[in-house]
Amino acid sequence: MPAVYLIDVGCFRPPAELQVHMDDMERADVFRKVFARAGASEEEIKGIIEFQLRVFAKSGVSRDRTFSPRSVHPLLCGGHISTDLESAGEECLMAVSGAVSEVLRKTDLLPTDIDILVTTCSIYNPTPSMASMVVNKFNMRTDIQSYHLGGMGCSNGVVAVNLVNDLLVANPGCNALLVTTETLTTAFYRGIDKHRLVTNTLFRMGAAAVLMSNKESWRHNSRAKYVLQRRVRVHTGSSNDAYRCIWYGPDSAGIVGIYLGTNVVAEASKALTLAMKKIGPYALSWGQIGKVVTNYIQRQLGIQVPLYAPAFSDGIQKFLIHAGGAKVLDGISTALRLDESYMVPSRAVLHDYGNISSSTTWYTMAFVESCQGVKRGDRVLQVGVGSGLKCGVNIWKALRDVHDVHNVWRHRVVMATDAELPPEVSTMQLLYCRCNMLASRAVAWWRGPSKEEHDIGV
Repeated sequence: MPAVYLIDVGCFRPPAELQVHMDDMERADVFRKVFARAGASEEEIKGIIEFQLRVFAKSGVSRDRTFSPRSVHPLLCGGHISTDLESAGEECLMAVSGAVSEVLRKTDLLPTDIDILVTTCSIYNPTPSMASMVVNKFNMRTDIQSYHLGGMGCSNGVVAVNLVNDLLVANPGCNALLVTTETLTTAFYRGIDKHRLVTNTLFRMGAAAVLMSNKESWRHNSRAKYVLQRRVRVHTGSSNDAYRCIWYGPDSAGIVGIYLGTNVVAEASKALTLAMKKIGPYALSWGQIGKVVTNYIQRQLGIQVPLYAPAFSDGIQKFLIHAGGAKVLDGISTALRLDESYMVPSRAVLHDYGNISSSTTWYTMAFVESCQGVKRGDRVLQVGVGSGLKCGVNIWKALRDVHDVHNVWRHRVVMATDAELPPEVSTMQLLYCRCNMLASRAVAWWRGPSKEEHDIGV
């Protein structure tokens, strides 16, 4: 079976004008008007806003670093929240175009070099599809294999790697592009049900594009960053509790929104446990496997010992955990026995970009490469959890040292001071980031201009 390589990742950083400050959201009359149209009294509106502020205070999301599209931005929406398909299309095109342009720039590829295209967005599913939108925007080939995956939630940035892998195995000598996003315009909730208001508080704008390939030339010329070692997916949708804990649909007043049940964390933990049991033999060190087997034998013999929870950090060097919220990250770190140093990348994504759905783990990979670095031979565990309920886990092995400052984290590397960083990010990590940036600039100078730069005479 041919190896599947991850060549590079491009993440979209929205323009500065779309940055949203929580103070503006608190003061904006436009949101009060939305709640009033949904039938809320002044007293109820006050309670709704207080509820959202309490959720936000515990969310781990920055007050002033995340981004929202114009359609739902408190200062740019023109006094009227727009959730129509035209506004959603504008947001989607901006985000996915930015991500795809970035990965093409980084890999020196042309759009016509892409053989397989897979796009994913859970709520926004237009006709023609999002995949067709990308083909049209970048003038891709007429024989491209294109697929769009809809309604699959936050986990699909990880789970979709299964489809890309299968397509590459079936089609030798191909480059595949995976594009992930979630469109806030259509996901915005105009009602007053607290179960649905949480998503308005946590979700933000973003997109990622991932180039994967089975061409050995990428590895031979040391361009490939990782090789896919293992992939596992679990679907617990046969359980009604799991199936209904996250869903998109109307509330009692007929207003559509994403419903988050109080059992989301519990159901996600069940799916994660099943997935980690499957991936465990390939992710754990031999020492940890020995302890798990010993514990199992003891329990089978009736010896009263607690169930052993293996330490995955013994066999995995980097962790890309879906930044669904502070509670989600807390639960996963406990389940996998990870100390806080392993959670820094995921918490940084949540802080600076919010919950960006299926794109979160790719922004996390970008943070690791930008601000921590990856050594040749390091193994990277990628975990996604989302509606269905689904859990996906991938193991990537680094083929070379990776010190790559991504555009979405350049603000941390160049501009950040210790006071601006979340407490988990140390001064030494910041210094390491700046060294990585200088190394990247030196490599870029040595390699010379890219094809795109050469064409415009830079």
